Amino acid sequence: MSASGPPQDDSSPVDVRTGAAALASGKTPKPAGDAVGRDEELARIRELLADARAGRSGALLVEGEPGIGKTTLLRSARSLATEHTVLHATGVASESALAHAGLLELLNPVRHLLDEVPAAQAAALGSALGWTSGEVPADRFLVAAATLSLLAAAAVRHPVLVIVDDLHWLDRESADAILFAARRLGPDAVAVLCAARTSSLPSALTQGLPVLRVVGLSAAAAADLVPADVAPGVLGRLVAGTQGNPLAMLEVSHRLDPAQRVGAAALPEPLPVGERLETFYASLLAELSVDARRAVLLLAITGPATMVTVAATFDGSAGVAGTALDEARELGVVVSDGPALRFRHPLLRTAALRRATPAQRREAHRAVAAALPVEDPSRPWHLAEAAVGADDALADQLARVAAADRQRLGFAAASAALERSALLTRDPQRAAERLAAAAEDAFVAGDAVRTRELVDRVLAAAAPEAVRGHVLFTLGMLEQYAGSVPRSAGHFADASELLAGAPLVRTLTELAIARFRLNELAGFAECADRIDAVADLTDPEQRLLASFTGGVALMLRGDTDAGTTRLAEVRALAVSPDLRNDPRALLLLALSAGFSGEVGAAMAVGEARVDEIRRRGALGILVPTLAIVAAGRAWVGDHTGAFADAGEAAELAEQIGYAADAAVAVEMVAWQSAARGMHDDARHALVRARALTDRAGTTGVAAHQALTSAFCALCRGDLGEVVSLLEARLAADGGLGAMGEPLGVAPLLVEAYAGLGRTVDARALAGRFTEITPPSALPLSRAIAGRCRGITAAESSAAVEAFEDALAAHVDAEDPFESARTRFLFGARLRREGQRTAAREQLRIAHEAFTQMDLTLWARQAADELAATGATARRRGPDIEEPLTSQETRVALLVARGLSNREVAAALFLSPKTVERHLSSVFRKRGFRSRTQLAGTYARLAGSGPG
Repeated sequence: MSASGPPQDDSSPVDVRTGAAALASGKTPKPAGDAVGRDEELARIRELLADARAGRSGALLVEGEPGIGKTTLLRSARSLATEHTVLHATGVASESALAHAGLLELLNPVRHLLDEVPAAQAAALGSALGWTSGEVPADRFLVAAATLSLLAAAAVRHPVLVIVDDLHWLDRESADAILFAARRLGPDAVAVLCAARTSSLPSALTQGLPVLRVVGLSAAAAADLVPADVAPGVLGRLVAGTQGNPLAMLEVSHRLDPAQRVGAAALPEPLPVGERLETFYASLLAELSVDARRAVLLLAITGPATMVTVAATFDGSAGVAGTALDEARELGVVVSDGPALRFRHPLLRTAALRRATPAQRREAHRAVAAALPVEDPSRPWHLAEAAVGADDALADQLARVAAADRQRLGFAAASAALERSALLTRDPQRAAERLAAAAEDAFVAGDAVRTRELVDRVLAAAAPEAVRGHVLFTLGMLEQYAGSVPRSAGHFADASELLAGAPLVRTLTELAIARFRLNELAGFAECADRIDAVADLTDPEQRLLASFTGGVALMLRGDTDAGTTRLAEVRALAVSPDLRNDPRALLLLALSAGFSGEVGAAMAVGEARVDEIRRRGALGILVPTLAIVAAGRAWVGDHTGAFADAGEAAELAEQIGYAADAAVAVEMVAWQSAARGMHDDARHALVRARALTDRAGTTGVAAHQALTSAFCALCRGDLGEVVSLLEARLAADGGLGAMGEPLGVAPLLVEAYAGLGRTVDARALAGRFTEITPPSALPLSRAIAGRCRGITAAESSAAVEAFEDALAAHVDAEDPFESARTRFLFGARLRREGQRTAAREQLRIAHEAFTQMDLTLWARQAADELAATGATARRRGPDIEEPLTSQETRVALLVARGLSNREVAAALFLSPKTVERHLSSVFRKRGFRSRTQLAGTYARLAGSGPG
């Protein structure tokens, strides 16, 4: 990576402070570090630095065209950061395939703090950066979490300024880790300042980062930049011709002759601006001798280099190399930066690479490879760049590099190595297979743009059917989780026509899930039938997938008994030795429990598995798992844990770009927020969920979203909105529920009709719901049907009988919230009819249940109903006026389990300071005075909290 700071000495933390090295400016009339005309931009940077000094983390992405002054602003930030530890990395295009190269440059100065990072994170980071020996996988999320932890540890000593220049050229693993940390740091003294060319980064990478767009200078500002003898009229033409680009004005004005400066002679045409600066720099490089051009090209290829490094590529001739580099210095092409050399401006490096012929670049790469030790990880890449045509031996070497990278460095590095291997592979089929594997690795790494590019290349070639099926499956998975569900269904359907065996069964299962998301229930059943026809039931994985799809299909067809039997096999297989470590098995286990209604047993397995996934840092599978487990927790009445898990899933999903699964988690956050009376939070979550389902292409069929929105409206007393939302679902598909159950909108809609005085509509809908709920239906369905009859019954005796039938069914159902709601509605009706004593019994039980579930809005409503009967709700602790947020709830549950702040931070991918802030808020809101008191309050939930 390109070094631009003072020499770094790992032995002393003091040496990583700002240092006193002067900022190099080359041979320009004004120092580049002056940041002329950038008062507003510098004010933003000063604010960022001040926040860090005050213990508030922040991030800023500086964007602009080449030469606009991004690097100058970063250098100015460094000079302003007199109280900060400055960590710096610069992206280099030729090193963008070297995983974690940028992170190594950035974090090496604080390596001595690695012992303060949680063990699993430290092991992953140490493996990724080569700090430790061993074969510990460098999981991308553990590396990202370790980056966060290391920055937080450094910030305990001094405020930290992280500077990343040319972010668009940084390797993907480093960029992901740095920006993950930037988003999740909280009350930590860390400022993150990055710079990139405009529109050079994928939106998913920078989502949520504040952006500072740098534009051209005004004529007034430019007057302080160019030489004093440039006439005003000439200055105006310079500003217009360069669009205020500072670098272009500096370079042009420096090379104007006296007549041009005073306006007596014409200015050069065209003036260099934007990308044309590269052409301008190419003319500067043309002034170099042959040896100097070679030295500059070698520097462009190797990144930062010392004289010794460059001399090694000159066959060890230090004298020739030294003379060549001195010439480049004299002309202002390179500058010294401590013991290293670097280009005065990144565009000079770009121009050096583009000016060289392909043969010259190959020769330079060959020379660099020859000078490197055999074990150097960059050596195969230089050999690949030096290769002409196919080279199977080198292709095999890069494939081995990919296999090692997948474990040690991550999937993005493996994908890059496989792609290069494919280009060097002579056999077209083998090349296509490697390219398909590269696409799969890119998907797992979370690089959606690159995944699509690689898939397109495979599909454009005459690849074998199995390989085409492989990439279509990969593309389907990408769309399923981070893109459009309708498109994912199309890709899976196409892949299913090309695959056979286990890959076909996997593809059909994903197609079935996509169709379920789209409410295409007949399509789901078709997939189940196809799987039953081809699955090898001696293979545990295929048997699991067949049991899941077959069982769900039977449930959707109304054959509850047969469906429950097949889904029970899913639970048995998911915990078998063959599959217990398969994260997909856990997802299917949780989904099966949702369909069968037998959630308790699945939760016992799921909680331990979530712990395991969290320790491994496998966020890609943790997000959908947490979303489903949150739904399971809510079902069994653990709404504290549900709020915690859903909130974590929603936050992490946003950072890794998930859509459909993220929407489910965000909707649960909305539900939980509304049930606590946090209506603004609920509205915000619903807006975000709608944006996610719009992106996923499922808004029109998302029954779960309409039901969640209706519940939130019910919580805030907007019964008209409940009716509007759910009548629309009746018109769309007959009112299917979130799990595809017939007339699933009825319970909320009956209640809204009744509350609005639409008694006829309420009774008619309650009657229809009762008709389609046979005695063999799941207990919860029977209970809610009874409740609907109780709400709408004309006679008091009929209402009591219906409510009592509902409560009897609730005994066998695993949903304490719905049971409490039934008692609440029963008690409210009894109170209105003057039966205060009977009402108090139901309302007290409901109030206690709502309180235990931490659903403060419903607890208050039950207390209000009790007060209307002349009774008072029993207090179980301090009055809870301000509910906990989801993240506060997460922290409270883990502290209740006896974890220290550092352990909680490691579990939740947060900094200890963030945990400390949330814990203080928990103590304030709940009136706790000790961790022991907190643990006692959450004792019932401590064993079932997040992960």
